[in-house]
Amino acid sequence: MNRLLSRLDDAIAASRLPREVPLLRAERAVVLARLGELDRMRQEVATLRASPEMLTMPVLNAWLLLAEGLGDFYADLSLRSHERVRRSLALGKTARNARVQSLAAAWLAHLDFYVRDDASALEHVALALKLARADHHGARSRASLVVAGMLHYARRDEESQAWYALARRHATTEGDGAALSSIMYNMAFLRVLDARVADLRDPGGCPEGVLRRAVLGTESSVHLDRSVQTRALSNHPPMRRAQILLLTGEFEAALALYEEHTRKALEEGLGVSESVFRADQAWCLAMLGRSDAALRTARDAEAALHGAVEPEDLVIAHGMLERVFRRLGLDEVAAIHADRGAAHYRVYSDRIAALLAGLDRLGLRTAPC
Repeated sequence: MNRLLSRLDDAIAASRLPREVPLLRAERAVVLARLGELDRMRQEVATLRASPEMLTMPVLNAWLLLAEGLGDFYADLSLRSHERVRRSLALGKTARNARVQSLAAAWLAHLDFYVRDDASALEHVALALKLARADHHGARSRASLVVAGMLHYARRDEESQAWYALARRHATTEGDGAALSSIMYNMAFLRVLDARVADLRDPGGCPEGVLRRAVLGTESSVHLDRSVQTRALSNHPPMRRAQILLLTGEFEAALALYEEHTRKALEEGLGVSESVFRADQAWCLAMLGRSDAALRTARDAEAALHGAVEPEDLVIAHGMLERVFRRLGLDEVAAIHADRGAAHYRVYSDRIAALLAGLDRLGLRTAPC
């Protein structure tokens, strides 16, 4: 059970201040969105939008926009979420309400980083940390997670751990199971990314320690999702699990997971990674001796490359396609993918360098005590 949700329920039931109750209900709607309880969130938002307080409490609209924006994000990673959270931040500023403003800024930093707008993400995470009171655990947990994710993406694992610990501390103090789940989700995602890139770029393949961390992170994330009963983005973890199975050579099991979950995962916003999933399936088929199916699936992966926007996804997709085509005896095609993968790796490395420079400029490489 989510302790934060229970506490909000109790506060709503106990409140004797008419103007406080709508804000507590709106804050509860934000939590419901993050748990993937989208029908309940939408019903609550619709009820509050029809209430007379909408005319007299501008800050209420800021909270409702934040709930709707996060609902969009946790439904299918929709880009609609960006505009709604941006409007929430602007309304929070107009209403001079630091609580919703700092939380919206932290979430906008999260969304900015997701769409690779790193300059804006850095600006918004700094704003969130500046505005949030020490006891605003929701805003501080989310902002800390964003910085942790930036450092982790930039392969600064040791530095990221201090920010992850800070994010966990705030989430635990708040009793926010959804935030704890999100921390584990993001950590697991980036550990799998570390393992995928290492598998392709390190001369000896993925180091055992890197792979072990990816396995443990993925398993821990799944267990925590179950314990807090989150329903958000439920087909994402199986895609991470499939990638782990591929790295450990369990090709039949990996292929089975991909075949079961890929379509639903694409519907949940992972369309930008379709080329990776198809290339992985092609490699599994090739390793299982199903050459004709491997070639067809590799061509599907090539067709999906036009939808890939993340440099790391392009590194992985081209790297896996190089392997597939070499195994199928198509060395000239494999060489093309090798060259393109190397070019995207340079873009990936440049993004890392720019991120680290931005974090240095803001003094965010080291987490506060």
